Amino acid sequence: MNIEKLDQKIEAKLISKIANHRLMVRELFGKRHKDAFDGLIAGQCMHHINELRVWLRMAELIDKGKYCIISIGCVEPYETYYAKELTK
Repeated sequence: MNIEKLDQKIEAKLISKIANHRLMVRELFGKRHKDAFDGLIAGQCMHHINELRVWLRMAELIDKGKYCIISIGCVEPYETYYAKELTK
């Protein structure tokens, strides 16, 4: 498989996972007090928060390996930025 295609697939996967978990957290937090199953909603919400942390960290590590810029310092990975723009 072509390296560029693989990079594009990885980028698309990161963006979709980050955007999905951001939307799920927002949705579950919005209805956490409306439903009768508060414990279940809280558990689901924590699951999506933890998964979001994992995918954000993964994007950060991949971006750091791809673009090692010491003089600039810590910048937000492109995947994280794009997922935030999609879920505004």
